[in-house]
Amino acid sequence: MNLNLKQFDIFYIIGLVGTAIFMALEFIFGFVALNLSYLIFFWAMKLISGFGLILTVSNAILWILNRFTEKFNKKDIQVLIVIQLIIPVIFIGYAIYSIISNLPPSTSPTGIQYWIDLIVFLYGIISFALTLYIIPLIKEEFQEATDAGIFNRAKRGAKEIGRKIKKGYFSMRKKYAKVQIQDQMSLRDVLDIWRNRFAVYMLIPIAIGSLIFTPVAFVCIVFWLKIFVFDKGEPKFYERIALLISMIWIATISCLSYIFKLVFFLSIEPLFWTIQIFYLVGIIISTVIYILRFIKLKGITIKKVKEGIREIRSGKGNKNND
Repeated sequence: MNLNLKQFDIFYIIGLVGTAIFMALEFIFGFVALNLSYLIFFWAMKLISGFGLILTVSNAILWILNRFTEKFNKKDIQVLIVIQLIIPVIFIGYAIYSIISNLPPSTSPTGIQYWIDLIVFLYGIISFALTLYIIPLIKEEFQEATDAGIFNRAKRGAKEIGRKIKKGYFSMRKKYAKVQIQDQMSLRDVLDIWRNRFAVYMLIPIAIGSLIFTPVAFVCIVFWLKIFVFDKGEPKFYERIALLISMIWIATISCLSYIFKLVFFLSIEPLFWTIQIFYLVGIIISTVIYILRFIKLKGITIKKVKEGIREIRSGKGNKNND
């Protein structure tokens, strides 16, 4: 062993070894019942997955706009915006249906509903692990989600100014699709920032939910403490690797548990409807953020809405007089 290891490095190694031994004893003797903690992990995962679902919608609309920019006129863009605002409502409705259908006594879904539930669940787990933890950790971007420093705020501000200038230019040239692309990128960035922040804050719920795998819980808790409590700067290489492996492990076990009904999932299956509640909450929160940002980007104010209503009413009044 390298004798020049710092105290934190020694603590980290001892913690990993100690929690690994504890997990082995736990599985051998079965002296810990952690059904509730495993449920907490799914609560955290589903909450963030709700954000991911709305972000996916935003990214899909952005892809369509970029792919067919020259084919969209002003009316097409308006229709696309309406569809974009309706889709989250559909997701909210489906989440409510999932809660009700999973309330006890419930029967396992079959046919098309089974495959829809399976795809939605697996997509939530895989996208949750990949986009929030695995890819950012590989790119060394994970900690940026907590950085609210002057540099990052200035960078975001400069980006917004640049998009406003582009919007003005494209508006004058009546390139409505390109105007909407600028707004769409702003919407995506806002949802991305919120979701990434949630990902960091959710390390503690994920740790609690992973108590049955004590080394994973240890890695998540120490990572969170180092960022928010001790403020020890950039996580070291081995810390990022440990968190990366932990998230891959969690995603793999969660997917296998659901597909093959392993003991981890069967222990919480009667309370599965509570997981859908957090999914609904995640969708609602992200939808509210999305709509508020959309209103701000479009310059919609209460005053303008009232003026529009008055114009509609006055137009109807003139028609009646005619």
